[in-house]
Amino acid sequence: MLKRFIPWLGYDTLTDTIAFGARKIRKVFAGTLGMVKQEALTKMGGLPTLIGEVGIPFDLNDRKAYQNGDFSAQEKALHRDLTALDDNLLSYTLWNYTSDNNNAHGDLWNDEDLSIFSRDQQNDPADINSGGRGLRALLRPYPIKTAGTPLKLEFDLRSAHFIFEFEGDPGIDAPTELYLPGYQYPRGCQVTVSDGSYHIDSAAQRLLYTAGPQKLHRIELKKN
Repeated sequence: MLKRFIPWLGYDTLTDTIAFGARKIRKVFAGTLGMVKQEALTKMGGLPTLIGEVGIPFDLNDRKAYQNGDFSAQEKALHRDLTALDDNLLSYTLWNYTSDNNNAHGDLWNDEDLSIFSRDQQNDPADINSGGRGLRALLRPYPIKTAGTPLKLEFDLRSAHFIFEFEGDPGIDAPTELYLPGYQYPRGCQVTVSDGSYHIDSAAQRLLYTAGPQKLHRIELKKN
């Protein structure tokens, strides 16, 4: 495997063709995962879908990031995958966290270097994020609990602009709970809601939204 990230180039496994350009790649990735989700709905009695072992190799591009500290290519690669999952409102587990990962030998298994953490990138053990890799893409807002049915989930890597839309269920007497990462919004964020009210618990990195009477609801976050 070349372990190179080319942002404008992708591959469509369904049609066995090359995909060019960010928009086309996003459509292809989202379409492939959407088909997996649809099969579970139509062929497995409506079971929910959990995508396991989602991740990227961090030793991309001849491990240049290990010398210059620039993990932007890894962030973009991970964001591309997670966006396809968000486009389908899919649950997933990230692969992986390896506590003894190092730059020389990766995850110490099968020439893999997929860990979001490495001791060799850890400069400050007192900082929980120190040693993290690709965190700008990984630590994104997401709905933990939704008082209804999710409809749209979108996060922009560059600006940290976030949108979540859902259809409310009047039978649920509980707030919608979002993960609000301080990593993305160190100076707080601007919150816009379609209706209702919200409360931010900065220590817990949570936003609790109590919906109003209308059926469709929207929560939008922007950096301060």
